[in-house]
Amino acid sequence: MTIPIYPYHPLKSLAANLWQVEGALANGLPRNMTVYRLLDGRLLLYSVVAMHAADMAALEKLGRPAILVMPHDRHGMDAPFYKRRYPDIRILAPDHRHARKVPVDGDIGELGELGINAYVLPGTTYHEVVLELPVEGGMAGMALCTTELLGNLSRLPGLLGVLLRVIGPPGGGLGVARVVRWREVSDRNRVRVWLRSMAERIDLRMVLVGHGNPVTQDPRASLRRAAGQV
Repeated sequence: MTIPIYPYHPLKSLAANLWQVEGALANGLPRNMTVYRLLDGRLLLYSVVAMHAADMAALEKLGRPAILVMPHDRHGMDAPFYKRRYPDIRILAPDHRHARKVPVDGDIGELGELGINAYVLPGTTYHEVVLELPVEGGMAGMALCTTELLGNLSRLPGLLGVLLRVIGPPGGGLGVARVVRWREVSDRNRVRVWLRSMAERIDLRMVLVGHGNPVTQDPRASLRRAAGQV
């Protein structure tokens, strides 16, 4: 089976051990892959995006892709591409019983041994995996890595931009899209409490989302605003 490669931009560095690839689906919706280098030099991939050979080679120069985290029940379309290229990559997900596009090797709890706090986002229905990634360099602290609850899409052109103004986060910017709140939030209070607790983290340096730009300027204020949208 051939897996299509949709448009994307090359790897972008966010910290000494953290990168993102920004791509887009066929309908124009932006999507991101997060790449994190572990202390032992191996790479962890989250919400993978298939890339052409030259960019896969650039990825491999950063380290050996060793762990692939399935970030969400509906975010796994390119996982088979990576499993085919890296047969030994370890696939982690929070629920082994849930059907995936690739076999799951273990639970996200394994990441605790690598210094990463990984858990299912409370109060939601699609097993969204949250990673708290220790980042190095000038941005030293913690990067909060999410997929679907939070988005940061503004001023997209055409019909998609019009649609996102209706179903996206109120007022644009980082927030909880109306459609996500309707479809995926099962307990608003638990989600609100989680967002506020993250906003209190003095080590928070950035918020990474599955759709849209990372938030590196005052991410705590952005999370407090998002909590008010739930």
